[in-house]
Amino acid sequence: MGKAVSQKNKKKIHLADFSGIILGVLAVIILSIANPKFISGTNLGNLGQQASINVLLSLGMLLVIVTGGIDLSVGTIAGFAGVLVAGYITQGMPVFWAIMLVLLIGAFLGAFSGVMVVYGGVAPFIATLCMQTIARGFTLLYTHSRSIFVSDETFLWIGNAAVFGIPIPIIIMIVLTIILQFVMRKTTYGRSLYAYGGNPNASYLAGINTNLVVLKAYIYSAIFASFAGIVLASRMAVGSPLVGPGMEGNAIAAVVIGGASLAGGTGNAINTLIGALIIGSISNALNLFGMQSYLQKVVIGFITLGAVLIRSLPEKLKKN
Repeated sequence: MGKAVSQKNKKKIHLADFSGIILGVLAVIILSIANPKFISGTNLGNLGQQASINVLLSLGMLLVIVTGGIDLSVGTIAGFAGVLVAGYITQGMPVFWAIMLVLLIGAFLGAFSGVMVVYGGVAPFIATLCMQTIARGFTLLYTHSRSIFVSDETFLWIGNAAVFGIPIPIIIMIVLTIILQFVMRKTTYGRSLYAYGGNPNASYLAGINTNLVVLKAYIYSAIFASFAGIVLASRMAVGSPLVGPGMEGNAIAAVVIGGASLAGGTGNAINTLIGALIIGSISNALNLFGMQSYLQKVVIGFITLGAVLIRSLPEKLKKN
């Protein structure tokens, strides 16, 4: 009986994983047919580089969402990381150590959110909303609301160079997705993450250190966000205080379109990558049509809503 239930749940999760992806792919196909420029080699290369930032944010967001939480601070942490790394490099700090220091600061911010959630009993929404405000304040204080321009060629190489014709941001995106997929599927931490998201009480009774599992999720989320901010600053050759706010929306959308449940316990890195690429593709295609960015958000919002409805309607109908 237990085995049958387990296999039944597996089937549900498997089908749900692809609902948002199918919806997004259909939208991309329609837009591609409507504007053939979308599938040109140059445009696809630009799309990959643009989407890589959201992919990094989304991978970190995925870890938190699998625990049944949410991280509203990833956008502002990315913005803060971008201005910090730009500032440190312009002040003469070697690129490697500047990046390491910024990632360490990001980890500290993530740990702060995690501690508030795990040990302070603060709801993830509130804890990360507070961190969003804190990181935004630090960004404006550090920059005095002014952009910090970077000319260091080593740093700019990260966001603008290519290896064998493949842009570095795309390589980073693919490598980190593969690593996270392995960690989530094949390691003790990954299994503990899914176990906690599926049933926190049962995972605690099974001997899993649930506090550490959740705390690590928020730390890793902030590290991914910091890395996204570093790559973006390198691509733009500037750390801008305007970057960050609102980026968490696309990250959440990518995870949901990729099939993860906001209730926790499901989702994987590869599907999240696909979800982020779908969002990037739709934005890119709509740009080619000359659609305003505000309307693009409306379209992406409806697609995300559609993905959620596709997941929830069968269960609702079954209950009724």
